[in-house]
Amino acid sequence: MNTAEWDQMMMAFCDVAELMAKYRDELLKQGFSRKEAITLVVKYQETWLKR
Repeated sequence: MNTAEWDQMMMAFCDVAELMAKYRDELLKQGFSRKEAITLVVKYQETWLKR
């Protein structure tokens, strides 16, 4: 993996992290507990990464 590929991968991780934080925040607004929200975020990530 060259430097450009590494940089692209790191930017993608940043984008995913931001998306997951927004998803968590929305779950909290919808009334889920913090523990429930984190569990749902983790499950979503697991599903996304298996693709």
